[in-house]
Amino acid sequence: MKYLLACAAIAAVAANAFASGDYGPSYTMFKAYTKPDIPNARFQAGDLGVLQPGMRRVYLYTAWRAIMLGAPVVKKPGTEKGLDRADGSAFGNGWDHVDGEDTSADLVGRAANVLNIKADDPAARMIVACPAAANAYAAATLRQLEARPDATRARVDAWLRAQYQVGESCQRAEDTRYAYRTEKLPDLVAPQPLPATEPAYWRQLRDYQRAAWQFHGAHYAESTALFDRIGATAGHPMRGLGAYLALRSEVRRAVAAVAQTPRDEREHQAQVLDKRGAAIVADASLQTMHEPARALLRSMRARLTPEARLDELNRYLDDPARDPYALDRLGDWSVLMDDAKPEPLRGQHAFVDWIATLQDCAGSRDGSCAVPARHALERWQQGTKPRGHTDPWLVAALMLSESLTPALEQAALAVDSSDPAYLTVRYHLARLYRLAGKRDAARAVADAALKGKLSPGTRNLFREERFAVATSVRDAGAYLLRANVDMASPDAAPAEDMLNDDAIAWFKRGLAAADMLELARMESLPQPLRARIAGAAWIRAALLDQADTGRAAADLLARLVPATGEMATRYVRAATPAERRHVALVAAVAFGLSADLDMAAPPVTRIEAGDATASAWCSFKPDRLGEPTSFVWRLPATPDLGDATARRAELGKLEQLKTATGTLGDDVLQWADTHPADPELPWLLHVVVMSTRGGCLDDDAKALSRKAHALLHKRWPKSEWARATPYFY
Repeated sequence: MKYLLACAAIAAVAANAFASGDYGPSYTMFKAYTKPDIPNARFQAGDLGVLQPGMRRVYLYTAWRAIMLGAPVVKKPGTEKGLDRADGSAFGNGWDHVDGEDTSADLVGRAANVLNIKADDPAARMIVACPAAANAYAAATLRQLEARPDATRARVDAWLRAQYQVGESCQRAEDTRYAYRTEKLPDLVAPQPLPATEPAYWRQLRDYQRAAWQFHGAHYAESTALFDRIGATAGHPMRGLGAYLALRSEVRRAVAAVAQTPRDEREHQAQVLDKRGAAIVADASLQTMHEPARALLRSMRARLTPEARLDELNRYLDDPARDPYALDRLGDWSVLMDDAKPEPLRGQHAFVDWIATLQDCAGSRDGSCAVPARHALERWQQGTKPRGHTDPWLVAALMLSESLTPALEQAALAVDSSDPAYLTVRYHLARLYRLAGKRDAARAVADAALKGKLSPGTRNLFREERFAVATSVRDAGAYLLRANVDMASPDAAPAEDMLNDDAIAWFKRGLAAADMLELARMESLPQPLRARIAGAAWIRAALLDQADTGRAAADLLARLVPATGEMATRYVRAATPAERRHVALVAAVAFGLSADLDMAAPPVTRIEAGDATASAWCSFKPDRLGEPTSFVWRLPATPDLGDATARRAELGKLEQLKTATGTLGDDVLQWADTHPADPELPWLLHVVVMSTRGGCLDDDAKALSRKAHALLHKRWPKSEWARATPYFY
C-alpha cells in the first residue's frame, strides 16, 4: 500500500566555490532527524536511540508504543518487518515496483524490430511506458510465448504490436496529466480481438491486452467487464489475475470520481467493493491474490472513505498492546493523517496528541518550542504516574524544554537503562544540565552514554554535548569529529571523520593560533585533519606576525605532509615579517590550505598550478557564518577554552583583513615591486586574476584584477601564465 498511497524523498545539497571562502557545511548531515539511523527491526523492538521531533509519524508512533510497553516491547515488537511496510521500504508487490533484473530492454529491442526502427529511437520505448512491474510481467510473458511450440514470427510480432498499443495507453494517461485543458490529443487505437481461427491461448492473451489498454486509458467500465470475463473463463492463462484486476478497475473508477461523490454514496460503493473483494479471498483457487486483494481493499477504504477508516485506525492504535503493523494499519494511518486535521483528534487519542506536540516543535516558525514544551510538561504533571514503563509525556517534556525542574530531573534519573526511552532521556538530561550550568553533571552523563554501543547518529548527539562542556583544547579535540548519517544505511557504520557547525565555529573564532597548534599535535586525530589544523595555525600566525608559532606550525605540517617541506624551510629562513607572510600565502595557494576548517578534511596535496586560487578564508568576522535558529537544529554554544585574551586580540586584528583574494593580491603586487625577479610572480599574478572571478570578494576586487592582469601582460607578455590569463574580472 505504501507506493499506492505515499512516498518520501530526502535531498542533500553540495556547494562549490571559486575563491575566498569555500564554506558550506550542512548540520543536517549529523542527526537522524526524519527517520532513525537504527535498522527498523531494532527500532520496532524498542532500540530507539535519541528520538527527534521531526521524525515521520510511523517512527514516532512506534516510539510511543515502545515507551508505553516499556522493556517488554523487545518480546512484543509486532509483525516481523512491520515497520518496513509502514514506512514503505518493504513494498515490492505492486505494479509500481519490481524486484530483480530490469528486462525492459528486451521489450524495447523487440518493439524496434517490429516497427522497423532503431533500438535507440525514443519511439521504441513506448512499449515500456507502463509501470515497471507491468513491463516485467510483459517481458516474462514474451519469453513464455516464444517457448511455445505453436509460436510463429507472425504471432509473436502481433503480440508485440498489441503490447505497444498498451504502452501507448499508459503514456497517454501520463500525457493527459500534464496536457493543457484546450489541448486535444490524437485518438488511440485499441488492440483488436484475434480471429477465431487463432489458437485459444493466443486469443486469450490478446483479450488480456485489450483489458489492460482499457484500464490504462481510464475506460474502467470496459476494463472491468473484460477482466471479469477473464476471471470467469476456465483454463484462461490469466484467470488468476482476472477477478483481482476487475476489482482494481472498479476501485480505480470509484476513486477517480471521489471528489464528486457524496459521502453516503462513497460508503455504499465501498461496501460493494468489499463484497467483491471478499469473494476473491473466499476462493481457495485464488490463494495468490488473497493478500493483494486485502491490500487493495485497505487502499480503497483509505481513498474512498478516509474519515471512517481513520477513525477505525485511531481507535485500534490507541491500545499499544495491539500489533500496529498487522494489515499495515500503521502505514495506512500515517498516510491518512497527511490530510487530516490533528487538533480535533488530540483530545480523543493520547498518541495523536503526543506526536502532534513533538511535530509542533519541529514545525515551529519562530524557532521556539515554548508552547509545545509547556503542553508536554502540563500533560506529564497532570497524568497518573504509570507503572512498569516511562510516561511518554515525560520524554516529550524533556525533549522540548530548555530548563530542568527538580521534578523533571528526579523523574529522568529514575528511568532504567532497559527502558526504550533511556537514551533519549539521558541525552536531554545532559543537554539540560549544560543549559543549567551544571557542566560536571553534563560531562558525566555524556561520558557514561558514550561507553555504550550507540548508533552513529546517537553518538553524534552525545559527542556534541560532550564537546560543548570540554575542559581543555585537547579534551574538546577528543569529541571534535562526527559521522555523516544523512545518506548512510542504518546497517552501516560511517566513520567519525567530519565536522559539524559547532566544531567549525569553535575553530574559526574559539581558538588562538597557539591553541590551534596544540590541537594539531593531538595524535589521536586523523592525519589529514591535523595537517589542515597545522596549516590554519601557520596562516594565522603569519598574518599576525607570530614568528615562533608560525615556525612550529610549518614544521609540524612538513612532518605530516613532507611535500610542504620546501615551503616550510623557506618560511623558517625568511628574515622579515613581510617575507614570512608572503611565503605562507604562497603555501596556502599551492597546497589549498585554509585559515578555517570545513566539514571534511581532505589530505593536503599540491594543487595543480592552473587550478590554484586564493581560498584560505572569506572573512574572520562573526556574522559570516550562518547558524540555525530553530530549536530543533540549534547546536550547543561552543566551549570557551584556551587563551581567551590572546584569542580576542588576534580576532581583533584578523577581522580587519581583506578576503584571502584581496590579501594575496595586495601582497603579490607589493612583492613584484620588492622582488621583481621572483620566478613565481607570473603564476601568482595569474592566481590573483583568476581568484577575482567569484566567491568572497572585496569592494576593490575589480581594480585589483585589472592591476594584476596589466602587470602580468606588461612584464611577462609571452609567459604561459599570460596566455592563460586573457581577461581580468
